[in-house]
Amino acid sequence: MKQILLIAFLTLLGLAPNGVKSQETERSLVTDEPVFSMGKPEGAPEYVAKAGPEAGQYLALTMHKLQNGLETNRPLLIWAIGSSYTNMLGSGEFWQEEIPKRFPNAPQIRYEKMVGNSCPWQYLRGWARHLVIPDQPDLVITYTLGKPEDLEKLIVELRTQTTADIIVPSIHWRMRGQDMWGKSENSPDQDIEAVREVCRKYDVEFVESRRDWAAYLEENNLPIESLLKDAVHQSDYGAQIINSNIFAHFQPDATSSYALESRERVIQAEVGEDGKLSAVFTGTRIDLIGRKSPEGGTFQVLIDGKTDSETEAFLMSYVLPDPKNAKVGRGSNPRDQSPHGVILGEDVVPQEWTITMTSDEGDYRIEGSVTGVDGEGNAFEAFKSNSGQIEIDPYLWRRAERNRTGDFFTFEVKRAVLNEISFEGAEGEEFVVRLAQLLLNEEHTLELVPIKNGSADIDFLQVFEPPLKRE
Repeated sequence: MKQILLIAFLTLLGLAPNGVKSQETERSLVTDEPVFSMGKPEGAPEYVAKAGPEAGQYLALTMHKLQNGLETNRPLLIWAIGSSYTNMLGSGEFWQEEIPKRFPNAPQIRYEKMVGNSCPWQYLRGWARHLVIPDQPDLVITYTLGKPEDLEKLIVELRTQTTADIIVPSIHWRMRGQDMWGKSENSPDQDIEAVREVCRKYDVEFVESRRDWAAYLEENNLPIESLLKDAVHQSDYGAQIINSNIFAHFQPDATSSYALESRERVIQAEVGEDGKLSAVFTGTRIDLIGRKSPEGGTFQVLIDGKTDSETEAFLMSYVLPDPKNAKVGRGSNPRDQSPHGVILGEDVVPQEWTITMTSDEGDYRIEGSVTGVDGEGNAFEAFKSNSGQIEIDPYLWRRAERNRTGDFFTFEVKRAVLNEISFEGAEGEEFVVRLAQLLLNEEHTLELVPIKNGSADIDFLQVFEPPLKRE
C-alpha cells in the first residue's frame, strides 16, 4: 500500500519511481489509450533542431558542394536506403525546399531512395552494391535498425567504392521502447552507443536524433505517441523533426575530418605528339569533362593499357523480382522476399542473369543469357555458380522461406569502363562522361588513343578516390 501511494505521489510530480522525470509514468497511469497524430502536437512550440559543436565534421565534400556548387553541371545526388522509417522521411521534398534557402549556390538536388518493410542494415548492403554504388552519389542517408556489425559492413561497402559522405541518425522513440524512458538512451532494437562507435570508426556523420527527439518531448510534457502516426512510425511532424536534425549538421564552418582533395580532385590530361591523351591517377573512378565540336575526334579508352573488355571492372543492376512473384505474409512485396545482393566472382562475362525458384523450399537455378544454365543452389546455403562468375550469400537473401516455385529474379552485369569516347557534336557543347569506375583503388594510367582523327577539347578530368581500399 505504501509503495502504491509513493508511486502516485511521484506521478503527480512528473517523476518515475527512480526519481527521473518521466512522461512514461504519467502516461501509463493517466492515458488509457495512446493518441497518435500526424501534425505538430497541439499547444507545443515549433521544434528547433540544434547541432552540437562536432556536427558536420564528416560532411566536408557535401558542404563544399552546397556552398560552391559542383565542378560539373549536374544535380547533387542524395541516396537514401532503409526501412519504412526512411520512407517516411519523404522523397527529397524537404531537401529540395530547404537547401536553396540556406545555400544559394547549391546545385539542384536529386534524391533517390530504396526502402523495404522493416528492412535492416543486413540487407541494405546488397542494395548499396546494386543501386547506390553504381550511381556514385554525393551523400548517403540510412535510417533504419539492425546489428551494429551489419551497419559496419554496409559502411565499408560504401567507403571502398564511393566518395560519398554518409549520415546515420539514431532511431526515434516508439511505443515499444516506452519502458526504457528515463532509464536508457537505447531502444529494444538499437544499441545507440554501439552504432555511434561504428560511425565514429569510419568518419560517418552520426545524428543524435533520438536524444533531441526525447528532449523535445520532455521539455513540452508530451507523451511519446504525440510524434507518431502509429505505434512505431514517425508522424509527418516527426519526420520533419528527423530531417531537421539531419539538416542541422550541414554546418558551413565545421572543422573537417578529411581534406577534400583526398577523395575528389581535378587533374589535366597530357597531349602526346601522336595525338594520344594520357593521365596518371589514383582512385576507383575517373570522369572526363569536355566540349564537343563538329571536328571532334573519336578515341579508344585504355586503363593501364587495357581495353574495356580486358579490364576487370563490372557494374551489377538491381536484382529485380518479377512483379508476379508470390506474395506471402501480411503486407508482403516481392521486393522484400528476394536476394538483395549477389557477388561477382571470376572470369566474368557481361550478360543478363535469371534466378528461378525450382521448389518451395529455397531451391533455385541460375542461368546467364550468354553462359546458359550455370548451376543450382539453395537460398539458405552459400552458392557459387559452375563458371565461378556468380556467388550468392544466403545472409543477403531476405525471407527466402516465402519464395515459391516459379518465382524469378533478374539482374544484368555490365562493364564499368567505357570502350570509346567521341568529341563530335555541336560547337562548344559541354559534356561529362564517366570513363571508368569500380577500379581497384590504386594508381592507374588513362590513355585516350585516336581512332578517328579530330580535336579533343578537355576542360579537365575528375578523379574519385574512396577513403578505404578493398581487401
